[in-house]
Amino acid sequence: MKTKKIYKDKDEFVIQRVNQFNHSTKRIFISEQGLIEGLEAYSQFDLSQYDIQVSPELWATVINRVVRMWYSQTIH
Repeated sequence: MKTKKIYKDKDEFVIQRVNQFNHSTKRIFISEQGLIEGLEAYSQFDLSQYDIQVSPELWATVINRVVRMWYSQTIH
């Protein structure tokens, strides 16, 4: 299964994509706002293709942003 891992590493925010062959790529952001903008780059369809794993410290931030994205896409 494909996975997106979202976590904080030292002072950087990371979105790591791991494909079904266990190869990964990372997008690194220096601020929480950058992370939010990075999340917004993914569509609802794209995120639904992944098992999403979020570190406890970022859970509230990520879930709030994803819910807002999905809500705004469903009312248009």
